Amino acid sequence: MSLLYDEQIIILGSGVIGLTTALVLARRGLRVKVIARELPSDSTSQDWSSPWAGANWCPFGSDSRVTAWETEGFKRLSELIPSGLALSLPITRYAATEAGLHKHWYKNVVPDYRVLPSSDCPPGSVGASWTSLSVDAPNYLRWVEKQCVALGVTFKRRTVRHISEAAEKDGQIVVNATGLGSRTLGGVEDEAVEPIRGQIVIVRAPQVKTCVMDSSKSDIDPTRSTYIIPRPGPANEVICGGCYEVGSFERKVDPILSRQILEKCLAHFPALATKGQGVEGVDVIRHAVGFRPSRRGGPRLEAEEKRAGRKSYTVVHAYGIGPAGYQASWGMAKEVSDIIGQIIVRASKQPKRVVREEVAIMAKL
Repeated sequence: MSLLYDEQIIILGSGVIGLTTALVLARRGLRVKVIARELPSDSTSQDWSSPWAGANWCPFGSDSRVTAWETEGFKRLSELIPSGLALSLPITRYAATEAGLHKHWYKNVVPDYRVLPSSDCPPGSVGASWTSLSVDAPNYLRWVEKQCVALGVTFKRRTVRHISEAAEKDGQIVVNATGLGSRTLGGVEDEAVEPIRGQIVIVRAPQVKTCVMDSSKSDIDPTRSTYIIPRPGPANEVICGGCYEVGSFERKVDPILSRQILEKCLAHFPALATKGQGVEGVDVIRHAVGFRPSRRGGPRLEAEEKRAGRKSYTVVHAYGIGPAGYQASWGMAKEVSDIIGQIIVRASKQPKRVVREEVAIMAKL
């Protein structure tokens, strides 16, 4: 389909939000270029967040805008289960209070939702179970990149220090999907952006096919949580975590915390130990530390008009979703694409009636 807008859209950042946005825009027939310091092949770099994600679907709040993004995400990611790219996954979630179950808003979104009786929960906690899903973050990023390339999206490795550098000509549209980079990126410098440090142990455990998200002790220590997330694929990898250390940029693995993580995960699934008893019987593949790109006050997704000298351009910001990047990515990308469609209507020299018809067609794709 030929659209009535031929200017190239610039995506700044190739994490899961940036890549998914590039794919959605390309599927709507727009020309897209991704500029990023890290690309999906950089799966071991700590300088970006997306490769380190647990990448399962488990809501972290009940804000109506975010729940719409996550609902879209569950729908889109579920479509990938038959291909094996996503794994259908029974999940059990425990929380210290009802607030941790976020008003059960997702009970009509996911299959098999059930509120757990107190007898099935850790003492003093509440819980729910349903059928969820997960993806293998590094493999998934490479898949999205491949889909983008097939649709003509171009990629350029480049470090951008000011948002204006991404706008290559007057009137260009730039999507800022830089995650934690928005904290220091010139022209943005959002002081509300902050990391949430996570530490995980990736193990090999083919018997473990159920996800557990246990924050039943969060009222005692909100920086600690236990989660067990099987990944799809023949490697039989399981993510064991973890922690939520707000504001920390500590890159080194804490071996004491790693042991505590494994001990807590073994309490849920002794089958994690495949080579013997206890922590020493766990087949550890590697330890890892990553930083969730969070933002005080919630994620930012909005358009902003910018000017640099004689050059004017529009930035659509899409960052700050924290630990929910994968599950919110499709919904955020759709909203970004809808905003860009509205910008095209306003900016186009074509008769508005014709352009609106074109944008309406885009929105159905």
